[in-house]
Amino acid sequence: MRTKEKKESLKGITKILYILFIAVLVASFFSCGDTPLIKRGKQLAASGDTNAAIETFGEAINHDGSRAEAFYQIGLIYVEMVDKNPSGTAYREEAKQALSSALDMAPRTAPRRSEIRMTLGTLYWIDNQKDHAVHHFNQLLEKSPKRDVVLKIAGLTGDAYHVQRLRTEGSDDYEQTFTEKGNIMTFAAKFTDDYSPAISPGGKWLVFASNRLQNAELYLMDIATLELQQLTHTDELDEYMPAFSPDGQSIAFVTERTRGGMMLPPVQASGSDPSRAAIYLMDVDGRNQRALIDVEGADRAPVFSPDGKKIAFESKAPTAASTDDGNDAEIDDTLEIYVIDIDGTNKTQLTHNNVDDGHPTWSPNGKQIAFTSMVENIYQIFVVNATGGTAKQLTFSEASHYHPTFTPDGKRIIYISSGDNHYTIWMMNADGKNKTQLTNHIGAHFEPSISRDGKKLVFSSDRSDHMRIYLMDFGQPIQQEELKARLAGL
Repeated sequence: MRTKEKKESLKGITKILYILFIAVLVASFFSCGDTPLIKRGKQLAASGDTNAAIETFGEAINHDGSRAEAFYQIGLIYVEMVDKNPSGTAYREEAKQALSSALDMAPRTAPRRSEIRMTLGTLYWIDNQKDHAVHHFNQLLEKSPKRDVVLKIAGLTGDAYHVQRLRTEGSDDYEQTFTEKGNIMTFAAKFTDDYSPAISPGGKWLVFASNRLQNAELYLMDIATLELQQLTHTDELDEYMPAFSPDGQSIAFVTERTRGGMMLPPVQASGSDPSRAAIYLMDVDGRNQRALIDVEGADRAPVFSPDGKKIAFESKAPTAASTDDGNDAEIDDTLEIYVIDIDGTNKTQLTHNNVDDGHPTWSPNGKQIAFTSMVENIYQIFVVNATGGTAKQLTFSEASHYHPTFTPDGKRIIYISSGDNHYTIWMMNADGKNKTQLTNHIGAHFEPSISRDGKKLVFSSDRSDHMRIYLMDFGQPIQQEELKARLAGL
């Protein structure tokens, strides 16, 4: 009996020693500053001194044995350089080499091993090395990956959630066509673009702009029944950029002189375009249309505050005042962010920059406003207190970012990025961290609008030739098996 007890005791001790051994390996690989050199390298990287950080991690590789962690940290530095300079091929190669070394040296039980593989696969995907990318993605999907891993791979290789095109065309908007044999009938839309969508707070209604009548008019559609109602009837004007009030009873929108049936640019325009535009309000059925403010200028991109009492918008003054000597003062032709009461009073300017600031959006608690602003000819996303003050920059890259919109819980911001010359939908934390791509489909994607319950996102895209309205269902993420099938077809 004692011999048996001794064997069991030895088995227990061996198991404990094995667990401790694995824990030491994991700790030595991914502990926070487990060696002085690693700690010093991280501090240098955080301060922005990347060259010194890389040198310090190089010393760690050669001297203190923490090679996997050092290679991983070097890879992260080069990945950040890639994000800031997408055309930097050398940075991508350096990142791939460092991360490959980290992956080779990492214990198979290391908790961040999947993060290394995900980053490495993403770099290969960006470089159009699909075979290498798919290999790493399949490795991640072999076991039971975390939901965010599936989400990131899905958004990088297609749509992260199920997407459907909303049939916003009326029954008269189609023509019959036949094949050469005359035995297969198809339908093609006769008119061009539907764009500038906004979803009602309850998710029942969609309001959007369409130039099907050779000028842009606003239409209201029941998403469930597809019942369509034209809200505006102005041959000489274009109406676009609609926004629902929080109670869903009112719509704010932009109106300006027509442009001959051409779709207005959905991305942030320069301060000189358009020269005149006005914000109007109307009831949800199109009645009681009235101007928010009756002054000349370019006022666009209205959005209601969460309590429905104010509207934030972008604006450009039309002309400059004359100085005392009779000469015109310097003209400020840039867009700025303003806030105004819904009765047209108490107009307050929030931003004062010599570059365009546009497309504001309120945080759900009403305390902040996110917007786009130009930095060295590139649009980045900023956030500022709703009462004004110093704005905080959230994105830093050579890709422009547009159309920020908060999720209903205020924890994330959905936006458009022009990275790799594609306009795709992304999501990030409200502090600018943890960026996740949501679409990577043929065609451009613009103007995201989310329902109050956070379950439905509508956006415009030309993925089907003309600009149309699409709905992304956040309740239907792409599943693991669907993603495996997608990767197998690449």
